Amino acid sequence: MMWWIENQFDYVIRLDQMAADVHLSKSYAYCIFHQETGSSITEHVKARRLKQDYHSLR
Repeated sequence: MMWWIENQFDYVIRLDQMAADVHLSKSYAYCIFHQETGSSITEHVKARRLKQDYHSLR
């Protein structure tokens, strides 16, 4: 799922779209993502975007 987020990073990322694209239910996709990363998809995307913005300002 991380590859999907990276490929969709410049767009609005929605759990239902991600789950459909990787052929999983929304709840299962969320559960797997949370187990792998320890955060929600929203938290991960926000942190990733902040990190990218920080690096672009440097």
